[in-house]
Amino acid sequence: MTRINLAIPPAKLTDKHLLAEHREIIRIPNCVSKGRYNMKNQPLEFTLGTGHVKFFYDKLKYLKNRYESIYTECKNRGFNVTYFGNAWDGTPWSMWNDYTPNNRDYEILKNRLVQKDPIYLGIL
Repeated sequence: MTRINLAIPPAKLTDKHLLAEHREIIRIPNCVSKGRYNMKNQPLEFTLGTGHVKFFYDKLKYLKNRYESIYTECKNRGFNVTYFGNAWDGTPWSMWNDYTPNNRDYEILKNRLVQKDPIYLGIL
């Protein structure tokens, strides 16, 4: 599983989800830089489950910006985390697209987070 809590501000994530996203988000640029990705059947819209990672293969600019926000929030909370921003080095520029999350994306993730941890009921 690779967690990308798209549309959820890092400051609103629990420590557990923040640290997991910091650790897991770099899987996508690592796959792309090694050529271990396939764009066939890439979802046109954000999804969870099958296609979740594939959706982000060509949205590396969004992921890089998201990573920087995640990393900054980790440091703000006093976590001793390693900087993995260089995971995007060597990825093809053709895959460096941005993305703007929409209300649908937010609702999908909000519902998933509340399902996983009811503490989010009062946060999101």
